[in-house]
Amino acid sequence: MGHDEDGPLRPTYNVERPPWIGLYSDRTYKGQPEYWAEPGLKDSVVRKGQFRGNRAAYKEESRDFFDPAVPDGTSLTGPNGLDSTRTPNLAVKGDQPGNLAEFQKKIMEGSLQYKRIAEKYNLSKEHPGLAVSPTLSTLQLTPVENLGILNFNKYNVRTWGPRFFDKPLNEGTAEKVAAAAKYTAVAMIPLTFIEIRATHSVKVADFTPREYFKRYLKLSPIPFALTMSWAFAISSSAAIRNKDDVYNHYIAGATTGLVLATIKNNLYLGFLAAATTTVLGLAWQYQRVSEYGLQGRTPPQSTAGFHGGPLGWQLTQQGDAAVPNRAI
Repeated sequence: MGHDEDGPLRPTYNVERPPWIGLYSDRTYKGQPEYWAEPGLKDSVVRKGQFRGNRAAYKEESRDFFDPAVPDGTSLTGPNGLDSTRTPNLAVKGDQPGNLAEFQKKIMEGSLQYKRIAEKYNLSKEHPGLAVSPTLSTLQLTPVENLGILNFNKYNVRTWGPRFFDKPLNEGTAEKVAAAAKYTAVAMIPLTFIEIRATHSVKVADFTPREYFKRYLKLSPIPFALTMSWAFAISSSAAIRNKDDVYNHYIAGATTGLVLATIKNNLYLGFLAAATTTVLGLAWQYQRVSEYGLQGRTPPQSTAGFHGGPLGWQLTQQGDAAVPNRAI
């Protein structure tokens, strides 16, 4: 329960029960999951066990009614042929479990440009890959090594070393702890500069790379301990319970607070850390199980934007052919 039998563990969300069935009641609700809507209305998001913020009360208000989804494999703008308005932007890795290189290859080979070029030129399996625009939302093609990470710098730190979602939440606990350490090490670089500037812990006249590095090492142990203990706790909890839900964040938040309280010998500070970590974790979890997840929506196609303004489309009127001003 809560994951595919033959697939990786997925984040789950328990669809709320009707208000006439109490939270601690032993009654089982077997009626329409969309209890707030007219009889017979089916919400595709709710029926997938995902969180729906905007609910339709009657079918004419439901997008499933007035804008049916296109069949899978037929969308040109949606990655992998999926409806771009109904599924997350799967060209962004986000929390999708799997190896980054394999993910990037899948997105590249599923793009419209690659399919057309591969068909025309009979590309071999050894081909290093092509720059593509998986969602057809930009004229600037994305190199293969940048797919999924929303960055034009192929040396992005997220591509180095361990990554948190190379495996599902209940797998690769050691890798997740190492990934948390990596992210903390990078985050502490600017934070150390900020601390030095704000508290004058290192005088301007005495500031050298050596003094900066000494201060970096002095400030880092507690952040490392907190982030690594959080990563260990949430992954271990998911592995033991075999569930990826909000209760893992309760356990990870309490663990983080306990570690800080022990280090600082301050129960109040530990409680604040636990509460803050738990609240942020729950918000993150609900975002993961929402309709568009951490990936967000596929951006709509456009020929304008903040570069050219709302009339930028007129720049496409070149040559003898004019852009039609009405539907054909």
